[in-house]
Amino acid sequence: MLARMKPILGATVAGTIIGHLGTTTLFYPAMDAVGSGSPFPPLIANDLVASFVYVLIAVLFLDWVVQKAGRPMFNAMVMAVSQILIVDVNYVMIGRRALQPALISVVIILLLFAGAAFTYEKLSD
Repeated sequence: MLARMKPILGATVAGTIIGHLGTTTLFYPAMDAVGSGSPFPPLIANDLVASFVYVLIAVLFLDWVVQKAGRPMFNAMVMAVSQILIVDVNYVMIGRRALQPALISVVIILLLFAGAAFTYEKLSD
């Protein structure tokens, strides 16, 4: 695992930047516009730190999957689509999220995982 720290950390930083910028500039304003603020306090109050921790967990899981099956981009897209189905599609269907923030979330998730997988692949060589 120590030999893979460079791609893991690089992918985490890339994903954190994409996710944090997308969330703070696009997703949060869209959620506020439809009155869907969070009813619960965050576990990690700092958005940037929370983004980093989330992406680090996702990249560690991606790393594990890649070690077993290869194909970082393919596996990252499987993870992204799974998250989209579980959260965005489900939340829209049950009335917990408006369509516009859900669509913004879909784009952010796809870009986050694509950016992380791209960086992971480039730094793995």
